[in-house]
Amino acid sequence: MAVRIDPIEESSRGPIHVVVAGYRARPNADLIRAAELRGSTYSVLWAAGSWSEAGASMGVIARGARAAVPAIHGGRALLGVGALAGGIGTAAVIGAASFRHRYYCARRDGIRLADKILELPGVGKRPLHLVGHSLGTVVIRSALEKLAERECRVDDLLLMGGMTSRLNWNLQADAFRGRLINLYSPRDRILNMAPVIDRVVGTGAIVCEKLSDRLMNHDLCLELPNQFNLWGHHSGYWNRFGQYAVV
Repeated sequence: MAVRIDPIEESSRGPIHVVVAGYRARPNADLIRAAELRGSTYSVLWAAGSWSEAGASMGVIARGARAAVPAIHGGRALLGVGALAGGIGTAAVIGAASFRHRYYCARRDGIRLADKILELPGVGKRPLHLVGHSLGTVVIRSALEKLAERECRVDDLLLMGGMTSRLNWNLQADAFRGRLINLYSPRDRILNMAPVIDRVVGTGAIVCEKLSDRLMNHDLCLELPNQFNLWGHHSGYWNRFGQYAVV
């Protein structure tokens, strides 16, 4: 799919906010409006995937279970356990491959998003803020790199439960002139299960000397829904991000 920017609120004055949601998600316009951001607000649609991908993994597990249950009931426990384990293992491989593909899409669509941002009315004359959640932070970071090449300066970056790496922010410090705001939770089980190598911003503080005077890390673990509510904890940032978005 092509990257698309949809207006949520438009104004000829104030900052421009571009909001990107994460894996298999779309920005919730009602929650974004509830943040009462000043100026214009836009949501981004990118190739974030769909729950049909998750359905493919669950289908593999279901087929394994259909073979495993009769085998166990028939006294062939080893065969049954093997069928079930094989289904779960294959589903895990499919899920990891799906995620890695979406990670690639996030990088690619961030580059495409930069071109779309440059077409927004008032860009270059009004403050520009980028907001990303989960895998949407990878989209945002990729767009930031491309915008810097096009000499478009971003003001604030707001990362929520982010999947992008904590590393090498010093290389991008000059690509924006405002704050880097990182909202995270070390108990985010969704992020802790993600098949990534680097430590991600959504589970810990970013450390960057070059940004020391404009880097803000906020541990929201205790302010989010209980960690055992996996999705609620990971997505709970949307209910309170407005208080961090604009000073």
